[in-house]
Amino acid sequence: MSTTTTLPARTSTLSAHHLSPSCQRIMEEDFSSTEARVLIHSCIGDPQVWPSIAQHLCNGVALVSSGHYAEMAAEVGEYFWKAYRGRDAEAPGLKVCNMVVDKTFIAQVPQPSEGQWLEMETVLTVPEYSSGDIIDAQVRCFFRKIKPDGTKVDDLARCSIEFEFLPRWQTSWYNHVGLIKTKIENLHTRARIDASGDVQLMHRLKAYQLFKSFVDYGPLYQNMAKVVCDTKALEATAKLELQPDPQRDYTGPFYLDASCHISGFVCNTADEDITKNAYISHGFDAMKMTPKFNPYPGANIQNYVQMQPLPKDNTVLCGDVYVLQDDEVVGVWEGVKFKRIPRRILNVFLPPPKRT
Repeated sequence: MSTTTTLPARTSTLSAHHLSPSCQRIMEEDFSSTEARVLIHSCIGDPQVWPSIAQHLCNGVALVSSGHYAEMAAEVGEYFWKAYRGRDAEAPGLKVCNMVVDKTFIAQVPQPSEGQWLEMETVLTVPEYSSGDIIDAQVRCFFRKIKPDGTKVDDLARCSIEFEFLPRWQTSWYNHVGLIKTKIENLHTRARIDASGDVQLMHRLKAYQLFKSFVDYGPLYQNMAKVVCDTKALEATAKLELQPDPQRDYTGPFYLDASCHISGFVCNTADEDITKNAYISHGFDAMKMTPKFNPYPGANIQNYVQMQPLPKDNTVLCGDVYVLQDDEVVGVWEGVKFKRIPRRILNVFLPPPKRT
């Protein structure tokens, strides 16, 4: 007896050319009874996308961030959902998970005339013995560097997408919000009375000057208006005031990075010798952002994280980043990881630009 689970018929026909600034060209798509596949090509030099690359400098080099891949995955996840449930279907809990960046995509500055190109292949299947509904689907995403003609150059990153029920997320987070708010308040209190210097309050300019020891963020990424950091406990909170203008800018990576990069800030400012070591992104277990994450001008948004060494590898720091808006948890980055790399090694595989 066959155990193959079939997908329901696709209910809507969406644009087969342009999906979003990050997902520019749908080159191929196939919606069969057992699998769906979408292949996308995007130029990172596109005028809408390029600022999010050029303003993200690591060791002086412009890089495509993991937030960029996460934003692309979320776009395609929503595309699949609407294809099967209809354009007006209520959004699910869209979890981008198991993000692994195997190879860094280094951007050329300035961009060559033909641009640099990124391919994303996304495959949706449903497990055997499941209901066959898209809520049970498993989606795998593969990111590759390609030539303008589509020839593969390198495998870059991979992740998965899962569809979950938003009320379950919200119920789970509700049980944590009181504790998170207390931890945030305690950090602010200790910053006022701690004489040791281990707990510091800093505003945007100072925070990003410290961050610049490894990551040099341009203006649209500088969204932590106020930071309180305990360098001993690897604990921090930030008030977010978001700079991009959604009427003018492509905001995806700026907003996603803003919600999470307090984790990288903790790692790269707490090391005893930042001249010798740097912490680089080592992926994350899951990104869960709800539609209630709404970074409009003046929104009351803050986040919180406590990083700690992995038990089996103390060169990797890991933690969960909670994102609160109007005192409600609206998103969580689970298992965010940063790995300590000696700068002498980092300068080999990510050589800083030569000074002229």
